[in-house]
Amino acid sequence: MECAVKGLREFEIPYVGLKIGIHRFEYEIDGKFFSHFEDSPIQDCKVRVKLEFEKKETFFILKFFIDGTVHVECDRCLEPFDKEIFGDFTTYVKFSEDPSNISDEDEVIFISRDMQILDVSQLVYEYINLCLPMQIIHPKKGNGEEGCNPEVLKYLSRLAKSNEKAKDTEPDPRWAALKNIKSKN
Repeated sequence: MECAVKGLREFEIPYVGLKIGIHRFEYEIDGKFFSHFEDSPIQDCKVRVKLEFEKKETFFILKFFIDGTVHVECDRCLEPFDKEIFGDFTTYVKFSEDPSNISDEDEVIFISRDMQILDVSQLVYEYINLCLPMQIIHPKKGNGEEGCNPEVLKYLSRLAKSNEKAKDTEPDPRWAALKNIKSKN
């Protein structure tokens, strides 16, 4: 894991000079961080990442604690809002003589013994993205109403009703063709 992303030197950890034990790092992440990653789904955020880096004799344990808000677009109404995120992730970093022959597992990363710096920027990027849900929708308001734009919700409701009516009135031509097939048994 050499310097994966240019311009993010604060995410490079020179582990060779660290003593055995636990070391703590904190990062304040904003939109500038995500501008270094091409096609990032996140453009702006205010996230704090705490990293507990435990150096052992033959491997490292990296524990990431993520907390903050990410500026996102609602998948339903397309209006922007701030989504609170949080998560914690653990990654193990092990040494290998030939890391090119070893495929990375989900939580295990293999690095060469020749490396002297561990760049965690890619991990921070991936873990913040993993904190986002699959479907991003406005949270409900305090009174229980939908948080989405009410005009868009009305439009979507009308569209859904017209689609239901179309399904009820017109048979699907694909199914009509299947009715003409006679069973040989």
